[in-house]
Amino acid sequence: MSILRLDDVTRSVELPDGDRLTILTGIDLEVEAGDRISIVGRSGSGKSTLLNILGLIDSPTTGMVSFDDADVRGLSSAKRDRLRGRSIGFVFQQFNLLAGRTALENVITPLLYETGPQFWRRRSIATRMLESVGLGQRLDSTPDKLSGGEQQRVAIARALVRRPRLILADEPTGALDLETGHTVMSLLESVADETDAALVTITHDRAIAARSSRHLRLDAGRLTAFETPLVRTAADAL
Repeated sequence: MSILRLDDVTRSVELPDGDRLTILTGIDLEVEAGDRISIVGRSGSGKSTLLNILGLIDSPTTGMVSFDDADVRGLSSAKRDRLRGRSIGFVFQQFNLLAGRTALENVITPLLYETGPQFWRRRSIATRMLESVGLGQRLDSTPDKLSGGEQQRVAIARALVRRPRLILADEPTGALDLETGHTVMSLLESVADETDAALVTITHDRAIAARSSRHLRLDAGRLTAFETPLVRTAADAL
């Protein structure tokens, strides 16, 4: 059974002059547990729009989006938010950490929406997650005291602390140097492997894309597969 499925999804917006701008056209995509999918595309190809639909933030103009084989289009905003918070984790290029809050406080934040034992044990759960990404000694450090790679590790810990079934990584290495970027991807893949979560990485970096087992290209709003990655290793990208 698929976790997430898009069937003939389109997305368009109305321009001030009354014309419509088509961003996505006929997108079909099925994401299953354990999938490692990369989506590459140039700026303006519709990657951010597709990410918002995959993350249940936006709805398609036409077509169907299903989560656990249930159509999500009819869900209320509150139910959609609960489903997203429980089942989907986001890792962003710019980290989006809370300034002035410690690494531990940043990772605890998603657990404030839990109930029962997960809520009452939120501090220990967040601590273990930070330890798993190698930041057990940086619990009390604020973002301005962390390197770029450390901040991304905090962002990964925050995204995974609720053990989501689907992880969406939006240019997760775009603000990092090459070596740190691949270290972060290895970490992200390793943590995802622990729970058999699906990992969808949206990137312009073909070396990062090559790490996935399924390779997709978004061009002019259309999503197509290619059989082999365009770049096989980080060294090939140099």
